Amino acid sequence: MPISATRKAAIRAEIVEHAARLFRLRGHAGTNIDDIMLAAGLTRGAFYAHFISKDALFAEIVGMGHGLLPKLRAAEKPAAVLDAYLDRESLAATAQGCTLASLACDVARSPLAARLAYANVLHGVIAELARGKKRALDADATAVAILAVGAVTLARASGDTRLSDWLLRCARRATKTLMEKPRPKRRASPKKKRSTSRPKAAAARLSRPSARSRAGRA
Repeated sequence: MPISATRKAAIRAEIVEHAARLFRLRGHAGTNIDDIMLAAGLTRGAFYAHFISKDALFAEIVGMGHGLLPKLRAAEKPAAVLDAYLDRESLAATAQGCTLASLACDVARSPLAARLAYANVLHGVIAELARGKKRALDADATAVAILAVGAVTLARASGDTRLSDWLLRCARRATKTLMEKPRPKRRASPKKKRSTSRPKAAAARLSRPSARSRAGRA
């Protein structure tokens, strides 16, 4: 008996949920389809009823942008999210929960679909950090994204706890400075001076009788 569309969607969502957790924990290469389906309590054969390959599933999960992006979208003040994101006490949970930080190296070695999905998430993070600014790819917002994600990635990889703490502290200080940076005042464009040379020349021509008229009078 075929399963209902609702039940099929629920099974798919469950596979995605377990796969996302395993990918962030073990990476793309360290996670296979059997692991994912075992975690979901399903057989391997059921996988192909929902996804054509592990790479396709991986690209979809990368594009979901777990971690930093949804938190920024839900927050009124991005600075508070960054402060929590770069907290050394929650480094393990942050690094494991954020797609941008936990899967950067895996994505770099993945097919184009996953890399484009990663780029879309990164674009979204920068746009959230650039709220109220003229450009979605604001330079300061981009630098903040680089500092935050880079610091978590490096701190997670470092086996030296003191160095990890130092990386996070430096990133928090730098991102705070950039986020609090006042917007540059818009300069008023200088008014162009109206050229008076042409009107003067025209007036001079009108005031002088032409050579032909003078010749005619003669």
